[in-house]
Amino acid sequence: MDPGQTCVDFGCGHGNYTIPLARIVGPAGTVHALDKDGGKLNELLRRADGAGLGNIRRMDSPGDSRIALDDGSVDVILLYDVLHSHYFCAEERDALFREVARVSSPEAVMSVFPNHMEQDEIEAEIIGRAAGIGFDVASEYRGPVVHDDGITEGYILTFRRGGRDL
Repeated sequence: MDPGQTCVDFGCGHGNYTIPLARIVGPAGTVHALDKDGGKLNELLRRADGAGLGNIRRMDSPGDSRIALDDGSVDVILLYDVLHSHYFCAEERDALFREVARVSSPEAVMSVFPNHMEQDEIEAEIIGRAAGIGFDVASEYRGPVVHDDGITEGYILTFRRGGRDL
């Protein structure tokens, strides 16, 4: 992630990742905070205002995979703790990956925190789908991850469209 980029935090919740991302991309960048919970989005915007961050754009979602942005307009997409059966069935995950492909710029980065998924699910459900839309694994991280109101052991996969290394 770099200053000036356009990002989407899909299923952003309270904004635990949105706020740091907004700081990274800076005032020249934009973070679209997408969530179906209006109360969480309200809280996120209060936090952003208190932190002096004016580059976060609220995106209310009806709870499906749609991302109301133009084709090819997004540089970075976070899918943190959203790609599991608690939120999306397999067909809905397919639709979400098609939306990610549609809004992604030619050199976009997609970062995934597959919380609540087993390794075999990750390989089939995430790595396979990502490859199907032109994203290749660029890096993997295993270790402490900030999640909800604490820190958990986690696994983050970062993909690059076109397979370029990060």
